[in-house]
Amino acid sequence: MKTTKGTHMGMSRRRALAGLGALGMAASLRPLQAAGDEIIRLNIPGPHLMPFFPLELIPVLGIDRELGVRLAIRHLPSGVLAAEDMLAGNADFAGTGLPILPNFIARHRDIVAIATLSSGAPPYGIVVRKALATKIRSLKDLRGHSVGVPMGSVSTKTYLQLLAEHWVSAHGVRPQEVRWVPITQNYEGVHGALAGEVADAVFCEEPNSGALVREGLGVRIASLYDPGNPVQLAGSTHIRAVLAAAPATLEARPQAPRKMVQMLRRALTWIHEVPREQIPLRLGIADAAQRADIVQALGRLPNFYSRDGRFDPAEIASTRLFMKSVGLSMPAGRDIATVIDARWLR
Repeated sequence: MKTTKGTHMGMSRRRALAGLGALGMAASLRPLQAAGDEIIRLNIPGPHLMPFFPLELIPVLGIDRELGVRLAIRHLPSGVLAAEDMLAGNADFAGTGLPILPNFIARHRDIVAIATLSSGAPPYGIVVRKALATKIRSLKDLRGHSVGVPMGSVSTKTYLQLLAEHWVSAHGVRPQEVRWVPITQNYEGVHGALAGEVADAVFCEEPNSGALVREGLGVRIASLYDPGNPVQLAGSTHIRAVLAAAPATLEARPQAPRKMVQMLRRALTWIHEVPREQIPLRLGIADAAQRADIVQALGRLPNFYSRDGRFDPAEIASTRLFMKSVGLSMPAGRDIATVIDARWLR
């Protein structure tokens, strides 16, 4: 299409971009259609991170199509980036960590959690590069060394970064005494950090920590969930992974959160009813060793997944304690419970 010179000159670049931005935000609040089905867009870290398996399973199991929608999943390097991109209007929901939501609230970016994915102590461990295993035997020995961890944006630390700093602090090592190396949250990121000697150790989640040990790349020196490896960590049973959304999306599309929670609950029910070997198989994980790592991790964590997405009051209390320990705070007069919108869980 041709544009006259006068029209082209009359529209400044700033006005054009502003117009596009407004159109994008308006579009983000309207349900998209594909082959007759409404599209619900979801951002999650990954792919194939255990806390977010229930969400990844929804389209694989055809649960979305049963409810007349199509769940379009996009993977991002971290939960912070998944949430930020969602708040920018590029997705309807995001999988992220509950303790990071106050950082968004503090910057006047409204976000709420509508369901929880996991429960109990999060399955994190610190794995040291095998060549350094005789030198770094405990968390105290990390002083002066480099630790790989997924890092967020300039303004918001990732949940994993907060947790890692809190954990080393509990063992007498100040966070500034560790060299934090940014890595991606998936297995390629933690594997590359150790195999490429980018970091002396990595802070990562099951099944990645178990896979690094199996491959002979590292030695696990600490674990948050292993009963034989007690930890000193306030709020250790805090809520880890949640399904989050912008309140504006919930109000503009009230059927979207209802269907999203329905889909999540069906996926959680399926997880609890089938042999755990079925989970990595249905996710299409081709590598047999990786599937075995996941199955073993699930065996060590039989109660890792929520059964119905509800928020447990004891875990909310533990989250308050965890937030206080890592220096996270809500705006004056607000509590972490105020970022939970459980209407669709009733």
